[in-house]
Amino acid sequence: MRVRPFFWFLLAFSCMGVLIFSALLHTQAPAVMQVHLDQQHPVANGFTTLELHLTDSEGLPIEQAQVLPNARMTNMSMVTNQIHVESQGHGNYLAQLQLDMAGPWEISIEAHADGFEPIAKNLFVQVE
Repeated sequence: MRVRPFFWFLLAFSCMGVLIFSALLHTQAPAVMQVHLDQQHPVANGFTTLELHLTDSEGLPIEQAQVLPNARMTNMSMVTNQIHVESQGHGNYLAQLQLDMAGPWEISIEAHADGFEPIAKNLFVQVE
């Protein structure tokens, strides 16, 4: 039995189409972020430390993520300028923010990692 060249071309074209489609399609997996505040009530003019743990949906740690914290007062126009983020390894990150004034603050945390959906969390804290 002889296969006509048209069917060989159709098979090759189909295989190439699948390979190109899979190379261009970028799916992003969901991720989980756990945030722990080191103090029950942070104090003004001191550093507030946040411990973050990033994992995928199966519980495996996410390394080399970009963690972007930001803090602002909710009752006036004031933001923090001193922010430091450090990777601790195994999906653990340490973020330190200086909250300069007593009152209500909103801390927003965004995390981005290759191959994962961006994650965002908001914390509301009362600084004493």
